[in-house]
Amino acid sequence: MPQPTVGKVAQSVSDTVEMYYAVNTRRGCVDAESKNYNFQANVDDKSCQGPATNLSFGGVFQQCFQISPDAEPLCQALAQKNPDTGDYSCRSPYVSTLLRSEVRQEGYSQYECHDVAYTCYLVFRCHRKVCGNNYYMRTARVNTYWCADKEEAPENSGYLFGGIYGPSLVNPITKTKSCPLYFTPVKFLSEGLMICVSNDYEMATAYSVPFGGLFSCESVNQLAGNKRRCPAGFSQHLATVSDGCEILYCVQSGLFTEGQLLPIHLPPFTLPPLIGTTGGSMVAVMSEGGRSWVRVEHSKTWIEVKPENVVNFVRQLQQDSGNMTAGSKAGLTIGIICLLALLAVGGMLLVRRKRGVKRRKTYEQIDGEAQTSETAVLLPEEEAHIEA
Repeated sequence: MPQPTVGKVAQSVSDTVEMYYAVNTRRGCVDAESKNYNFQANVDDKSCQGPATNLSFGGVFQQCFQISPDAEPLCQALAQKNPDTGDYSCRSPYVSTLLRSEVRQEGYSQYECHDVAYTCYLVFRCHRKVCGNNYYMRTARVNTYWCADKEEAPENSGYLFGGIYGPSLVNPITKTKSCPLYFTPVKFLSEGLMICVSNDYEMATAYSVPFGGLFSCESVNQLAGNKRRCPAGFSQHLATVSDGCEILYCVQSGLFTEGQLLPIHLPPFTLPPLIGTTGGSMVAVMSEGGRSWVRVEHSKTWIEVKPENVVNFVRQLQQDSGNMTAGSKAGLTIGIICLLALLAVGGMLLVRRKRGVKRRKTYEQIDGEAQTSETAVLLPEEEAHIEA
């Protein structure tokens, strides 16, 4: 194995091991004598001391930007306005913080027909309609923000926090994949997570927990001095791993610690590339990290194409391939064979016809000579008598 390849494999293994330990690190208070003790924690985060302060939460919102021109359905499903403002913004005095920026891809197929011109019968241009289910990828960028007030907020301000749940995550408050009573689910990130918020202080307070902010591999926690940790008196909990990036949220220490130990998170921690084929498996398309590659069937070479040009590039390949498809090659071969056969048969007939004409002419000459011999040929004796 080449040395550069060995180095790349070793680096990949090292990165995977580091990611495994990072994802399964649970920071919190490890002092069993503290009221903030978190038996789920395996690393101390100095949250054993200090009460949880009243930190206000101003909601979340996320914007979606199309990378490929066909990504509008994807953005319609992922864009989320802040319920507090009805827009992609935070209400004053809250400040927005970018929690995560991710590229989201979605594969889809659609039945398409288009005209393909190709060479047929040696010199002619023929047309045929090609139909099939073509596979494409739509790509968009999703930016998720959350709103926080860096200062200690007054009572009954902002949103109450009611937990997070998703397709593979149970809400620790309800023990189900749902929000508590009087809470509203709001889209959070791009993998189906929901964050529960409420401003019904009278009815929903009993089902809420003190909230200490959010942070990720790309973002710091405003409520913890702009550091990647929770404030004093709060413990961090893993919301999800977004394509290799941890998303964590903070609640008051001592909460969410009952029950059994949380399961170990196993690889993979990144999304696999999307690979699809067009109708007839003629073209393969792969997209990863905002980049797209196209490969023609039976070829080992991938051609990098801009995401917005994938559709036109695939159609051009289909048109080029139509110039000499397997069917046209077979038709061309059969046409040549038939032409040669016709020429051979025609040649044989021509030769036979010439021979027949020659034989008929020879027979007529012999017949004429026979008739002449009966009337004009003299015997030797008669010839001598005449001469005498």
